[in-house]
Amino acid sequence: MRKILTHLALASLLLGAENFIGSNTEILDKVSGKPLATLLVGAKVEILKDDKEYVLAQYQGYLPEGSDISYARLGVLEADLKTTNLKALKQVEKVKDDYDNEWLKVSIKGFVKKDSLKPLATLQTEGEELFKTRCGGCHALHHYDEYNANVWPSVVESMRANSALDDTEFATLVRFLQSKAPTE
Repeated sequence: MRKILTHLALASLLLGAENFIGSNTEILDKVSGKPLATLLVGAKVEILKDDKEYVLAQYQGYLPEGSDISYARLGVLEADLKTTNLKALKQVEKVKDDYDNEWLKVSIKGFVKKDSLKPLATLQTEGEELFKTRCGGCHALHHYDEYNANVWPSVVESMRANSALDDTEFATLVRFLQSKAPTE
């Protein structure tokens, strides 16, 4: 009985809270099924159903015309999802950014391993720690607003070899800095 109550409590927390991807993970058509796309570190997902090792999750983001990468915010290159099967994405609506570029608001539902989820606070703490230790280990830390959200990825990439960041650490650091930076 205690196990059941604990499981129900955890499930209700997942279903009611904002959930984010903590490491690049595939979103599957069914439990242990075929990959539809890859959700990237920091992608926000809504949990629709908790199914032991997997959760049924829904993602929504913005896809620039002609791209296979979906972004968290309209006009901000904050990568969330990569797919080779654009048909797996459902078009919600067409929107234009401030520069009159057309983007598609898209969504996708599928199964994600539960252990790939992290709370936003955890991702933010991990990103801040990487910023302080890996970046601050070589030079004085830049202010978060020194670069805009679309510039931070290339700034971090240019110093990646010096910081020994693996792919997940790189993505976590970039998403942290993008979340703190201005969009213009």
